Amino acid sequence: MILRYNTDEIDNTIVRKLNINARTPYTEISKQISQEIKPLSVGTVHVRVKKLEDAGIIKGSTLIIGYESLGFHLIAFVGILSDSRESKLVKEELKKIPNIVQLYITSGKYNLFCRIIARDPSDARDVISKIGEIKGVLRTESTICLEESINDENRLLSNILQKHQTSYKL
Repeated sequence: MILRYNTDEIDNTIVRKLNINARTPYTEISKQISQEIKPLSVGTVHVRVKKLEDAGIIKGSTLIIGYESLGFHLIAFVGILSDSRESKLVKEELKKIPNIVQLYITSGKYNLFCRIIARDPSDARDVISKIGEIKGVLRTESTICLEESINDENRLLSNILQKHQTSYKL
């Protein structure tokens, strides 16, 4: 069964404000919306956020860690070709490597793709070696990130929410 949840200008404004800063207090959101759109109580903001969460439009909140401030200055992307019969085991073993911060099942040249964060090239080499030693990993290919040029989900969200009334399938 497909349900629909229709957002309005207030829902979209709440999502935008929380996307900019997930720690924005509901009292501040209520105050801003009351000034920009129409009077809105803190309780109403809370109820709307709960509905947006239940609809899957908002999925929790995130803390962004500045790993470079902790001495981790290198990001690498690793394509992994694994034996399809061993893919479940490979994924479980990859989860044990703390430097792997994202893991995707992909199509194309590699069936798994991960992002690692390391202190330096030597640390990255050690992580990539651990990946290569996992039973079922046939081959890896690494790419070192030199610079992050775009990290802006706000642009996508603004594009999605540019209309005040948006319908989402649930």
